[in-house]
Amino acid sequence: MKQKSILLTLGFFLCFWVQIKAQNSATVIRVIDGDTYQMLQGKRIFTVRLLNIDAPETKQSFGEAAKDSVSKLILGKTVGIEVVKLDKYKRTLANLSINGKALDSILITNGWAWYYKEYSFKNSLELLQNKAISKRLGLWKCGANKVCQPSVFRS
Repeated sequence: MKQKSILLTLGFFLCFWVQIKAQNSATVIRVIDGDTYQMLQGKRIFTVRLLNIDAPETKQSFGEAAKDSVSKLILGKTVGIEVVKLDKYKRTLANLSINGKALDSILITNGWAWYYKEYSFKNSLELLQNKAISKRLGLWKCGANKVCQPSVFRS
């Protein structure tokens, strides 16, 4: 009888853990641009804006390349998601991870996005960005003076 009780308790916790894990992950069904994605969680589709970074707009220099690179990395895959809040455009602002690695760090390391200094306190991203600049990776191919930040491009 005691074993039955233990097995039922373990079964309950396993089901609870699986449900919690499912709520903390979603599948990427569309990459809109380097930092914005459509996600599927259960039957719900929603748009996520990745925190801490700003990727080039698709009509901006390196925008399509950044989108394509991110697509190859995450499209169709299940990613970890930590929702922070909704923005004024009704997008979910979140931290994402793939295979246990923070997506913002991956994008910055490869030169696919800027560290969004004005809206982030994740200073480690600035160090990763400086390394990408010095290695002339991604959008930094022609050096730091040859790129236009998306916030300037949008205005």
